[in-house]
Amino acid sequence: MSDLFARDRVFWPTMGRAVIIGTLAGAATLAFTQIVRFGTEVLWGTDTDYTFMGGKWWWIALLTGAGLLVGLLRRALHVPDDLEGSLTIVQNGDIDRDNALQAIAVSIVSLVGGASLGPFDGGIRSGAMVGDWYGKIRKVPDDQHESTVVSGINGALGSLLTAPFLATLMVIEFRWPDRKEYFRTLIPSFTAATFGFMLTFAILGDTFLGVFALPSYDIEWWHFPLAAVLGFAAAILSWLLGLTVFFLRRWVVPTLSNPVLRSTIGGLALGLIAVALPLTLASGKSQLSTAIRDFEELGIALLIVVVFAKILAVGISLTTGFIGGPVMPTLFVGGTAGLAVHAMFPEIPIALAVSAMLIAVPGVSLGTPFTMMLLAVLTVGIGAVETVPAGIAVLTAYTLTAGLGWFGLPTDQVVVDIDDASVKSELFEVGEADTE
Repeated sequence: MSDLFARDRVFWPTMGRAVIIGTLAGAATLAFTQIVRFGTEVLWGTDTDYTFMGGKWWWIALLTGAGLLVGLLRRALHVPDDLEGSLTIVQNGDIDRDNALQAIAVSIVSLVGGASLGPFDGGIRSGAMVGDWYGKIRKVPDDQHESTVVSGINGALGSLLTAPFLATLMVIEFRWPDRKEYFRTLIPSFTAATFGFMLTFAILGDTFLGVFALPSYDIEWWHFPLAAVLGFAAAILSWLLGLTVFFLRRWVVPTLSNPVLRSTIGGLALGLIAVALPLTLASGKSQLSTAIRDFEELGIALLIVVVFAKILAVGISLTTGFIGGPVMPTLFVGGTAGLAVHAMFPEIPIALAVSAMLIAVPGVSLGTPFTMMLLAVLTVGIGAVETVPAGIAVLTAYTLTAGLGWFGLPTDQVVVDIDDASVKSELFEVGEADTE
């Protein structure tokens, strides 16, 4: 028997709330991202030399100062060290309203200050806060509260990713509703994401689509086994990212119990890395675009060093008190690794190498392989057939980690997540070794 979900008396009020909440969440997220964009342009400018040691020495003082300010803000605003992360918020469909605005403020300082993080966290919090606020103001029944928060999250992602279906699929992959609830969840979610996108597009007239556009290529049979090899490499990089966060949080962070000192030292470390390797600065969106444009001038050695330096920078950012999202930094790691592969082996099409690594690293790290496949189509501009190798790469990487447990962290007792959340992604649940 068909599930006539649209006849459910709860469905249409949910749709109406999705329109309102999605629009408001899109507006809140747009405000957040524009504040970050304006502050970043004022503070850092746009004239950057991305070659080795091309950074400016005053970046060290700036990032150190940002770390100090992050620590002071976290203390003054009582933002806890075990603050729930954005992945936790999405998976639970709830947000701690007592810390939401404070965390967003710290996130703005973190991103403007140049931490190796992206706007995902602040956007998710903004949208979830709008949904939570709307449910409270309108006295939505408790059993429908979660749907209001999820609508806010979808509206925020529709604004951030400027692709409503991509935003909806990402939330669905994070949450995976039961089959009976699938369309009851999917349609309102897509509605909220669409209205969040519509508001952002109406104001900015720009999208995330095609931001890493690369030339198309003719697919050949050897591209398929090659994609599996690239997936293996992506699994290793994702594992190294998780391992970096794990060791920093387990061995380094406990020695710096003072949160102000911890974030200040973290900012100093990020400044030193950025001066030597400017491509590691900030979220990585504009830096990856530059690397794609100038990869021949940058050279193989620099690209490889940047990949590992970015992994370290992301780990430092996530463990020393900065607040931000993991999506864009992991895209940068994967995309830059793909550029290095193409630079080493020019016979491998650049679009193949970049798209495969670009989606496989975050696909494993975030646990959203199918969202990342769609992302390759929308951001790199490859066709449906050219997406197949990228799909093979991300599914290979995901199967090796989440399916076979080949790249597990050394513990299943310590909560570790690249999102700095109190929830484990599948990547970090596969370790079985005792930590004692």
